[in-house]
Amino acid sequence: MFDRIHHAGIAIADIPTAKEVFADKLGLNVDQTRSPLPEGSKQRGPDPTDILDIPIGNAELEMNAPPVDGTPPGGTHTFIERRGGVGALHHVCLHSTNVPDDVAHLRASGIQQIAASPEELAKNEPFDSVAFFHPRDCMGILLEIWFTDDHHVGQRYQGKGVFTRMSHIGVVAADMEKARHFWCNVIGMRAAMLQTNVLKGGKKIESDNVRVLSIPVGDTGGGILAISPDDTSSGTARFLEKYGGSAGGTMHHVAFATKDVKAAADFVQGNGMKLIGKPNDEFAWIHPKSAGGVLIQIVKDEA
Repeated sequence: MFDRIHHAGIAIADIPTAKEVFADKLGLNVDQTRSPLPEGSKQRGPDPTDILDIPIGNAELEMNAPPVDGTPPGGTHTFIERRGGVGALHHVCLHSTNVPDDVAHLRASGIQQIAASPEELAKNEPFDSVAFFHPRDCMGILLEIWFTDDHHVGQRYQGKGVFTRMSHIGVVAADMEKARHFWCNVIGMRAAMLQTNVLKGGKKIESDNVRVLSIPVGDTGGGILAISPDDTSSGTARFLEKYGGSAGGTMHHVAFATKDVKAAADFVQGNGMKLIGKPNDEFAWIHPKSAGGVLIQIVKDEA
């Protein structure tokens, strides 16, 4: 069972940029018990990266940068190069209360497990450590499954008190029904029917010409927001075609909750970040050029 989003994986050009943008400018704190400054933690496996963990609410931002100690870089480095050397949202990590069962279920659903040794991938269940699954089988999303741990930073990790939690991870899909099937039937979530009725193909957002489907993960207030464009010319449609056309989807944005959207917008602008359009009482958008290549939404915290 998946009970919460463990982290949003973000590929970033380097650790100093990760700290400046996602800690200093957003008013969050680096978890130095897991990723001590100034260089973060060193992950040296199939995909060597330097990592900075930044908690927000009961989830984390996992910043992944190419190694700076001479270790040959892996797939994350290639991903960053494809995004113009800047970075972008990289993967979704779900926290599991039973990794062997959840991994076995995903394997049985025909989803290809990756990023492990040939011996690990060939062995029979149970598989009881961190697992990754191929974006091709996950609506264009690199999916990570995290083993049960007791590392909780709190329901409302404050930092400077501007942002209270991760509201959602936005994923864009060419076909909303396929997105609903994957997240609900395969992964096992339940769509928020009252807010975004799946029977009508999701909630229509007229201003962006998209439909959205809210899919909570556990009971901590965070979740997945599936987005499907209703045209081929909007910004969302062009983003999908450029970055997720072949897979039918990809990661789109990450949203942070706050009690006062306009005050939060003023805060980040005061720290040098640029917005897209004007904020209102419900939401605002931070331009990817100000956020290491990541599109960030600020949303009102209703939880």
